[in-house]
Amino acid sequence: MRQLYPALRVCDTTDVYTDLLADGADHAVLMNVITTVDGRTTIENRSHGIGTATDHVLMQQIRAGADAVLFGVGTIRREGVSPGVPVKHEAARIAANRRAQPLSVVLGGRDSVELRGRLTEIGPDELVIFLPQGADPVPLEGSATVYIAESGRPNPADVVRILYERHGVRRLLLEGGPSIYTSFLQSGLVDQIFWTIAPKVSADASGAGMLAGNGHNAVPRGAALQTIFEDEGELYLRYRLPKR
Repeated sequence: MRQLYPALRVCDTTDVYTDLLADGADHAVLMNVITTVDGRTTIENRSHGIGTATDHVLMQQIRAGADAVLFGVGTIRREGVSPGVPVKHEAARIAANRRAQPLSVVLGGRDSVELRGRLTEIGPDELVIFLPQGADPVPLEGSATVYIAESGRPNPADVVRILYERHGVRRLLLEGGPSIYTSFLQSGLVDQIFWTIAPKVSADASGAGMLAGNGHNAVPRGAALQTIFEDEGELYLRYRLPKR
């Protein structure tokens, strides 16, 4: 693996994103996304398989520096995610005043949340679900801590506030899908973007892109490039966005 920016050097995956493991008082929202060269986040409706083993390792290191990992209900339904980190990261997390495993957070949309995979096993103290106004929380009782929006869908700013005030989440990591990225970016809440560009071309115009929706009210924001790493043609970019 090589670092290409800001300095050129040969490195190991264990040298990448190590600053995230440190204990920090900063309140931040991170976004981690992978796309093909032609900008698709899914191939045959799934993101699994786009990235290499190296991307998976770096994803786990980004997670290791987060207090909570958030997914949209569509990602849960398509991917069957497993939101934890390897046991080898737990000691560093505890030393940085974090729980051994990140809190799992699901943001519901119009559809009900159906728990799948590891989410069925982790319990109500480790899983938080935000539902739209009028949703029925009964099917999730005993499985998760549930919050229902006062009106419409869960508001990203309310989600960040509740997670901080009630669950001590200082650093929230977004892992999809496009509607989640869009809503948090349009709310001005995203502080850093970790973007993997896989050396693949999907050539599928129907495949999902990084964002969803029309975005007509979005205000452009600058982004400062922090680092670029490369491994076997796969690029790992890190950007910092200005605070609003």
